[in-house]
Amino acid sequence: MKKKINCLLIVFLVCLSLYGLTACGLQPLVYPGADMHLPDSRYGCKAERVELKAPDGTALRGWFFNRGADTPLVVFYGGNAMNVGAFTDIAKADTTRSYLLMNYRGYGNSDGEPSESALVQDACHCLKSARKKLGTPASVTLVGFSLGSGVATQVAAAEKSDALILICPFDSITEVACNMVPFIPRLLPLDTWKSADYAPKITCPVTILRAKHDSIVPPASTDALIRAFTAVTPTVHEFSCDHNNIFSAEGFSETLKNQLP
Repeated sequence: MKKKINCLLIVFLVCLSLYGLTACGLQPLVYPGADMHLPDSRYGCKAERVELKAPDGTALRGWFFNRGADTPLVVFYGGNAMNVGAFTDIAKADTTRSYLLMNYRGYGNSDGEPSESALVQDACHCLKSARKKLGTPASVTLVGFSLGSGVATQVAAAEKSDALILICPFDSITEVACNMVPFIPRLLPLDTWKSADYAPKITCPVTILRAKHDSIVPPASTDALIRAFTAVTPTVHEFSCDHNNIFSAEGFSETLKNQLP
């Protein structure tokens, strides 16, 4: 009887906690970067700053390096707790391609509140706008890091692209969360970012750049995503580093550059 009461007490406490989280708002659990709100002014390239209006009128801000009509277009999608302006150095160094770097709504100087559906819709809209400005890009490459891998995967499934590069990707953000707190994340009404559900729809070449000592995305989560690609076989490169320092890992920059059409 005592054991049964203890089990009921645990269930009650879990339910109470879930109620409290729901009442307080759950989005910050998935998008903590939105609260940090790192301003675009922290980064250079003022001449390339651009503002686009999302379909619902929300102002999205970032950078567009327009290297002229018919140049290859590379679109970067950042991770959580980061301003996509962190990639402007890559865009500045490569003058042979056009680059689109737009902060998610609620990130950087972009207005609005983030959600999975809104971020994907915004990303598709911004890609179409960049294509229109460039005329017909020689190619379109989508590059997503961490949370951005989820955005890039869904955009690639919805819009024509010539290459998809995923850095420290996962099969589902719920599964990543369960690696930290078992079971509970599955009970919460959170955005799931199930990249594995969209992977079978992708037919363009896919490259996976993963961190060997990733302390955020467990290896099993990346492995599950790789298996989910059924129309293509991803090319996989592994680097001896952790999640957040993969961009400075030995050989990473050269490998990334070599994957761009």
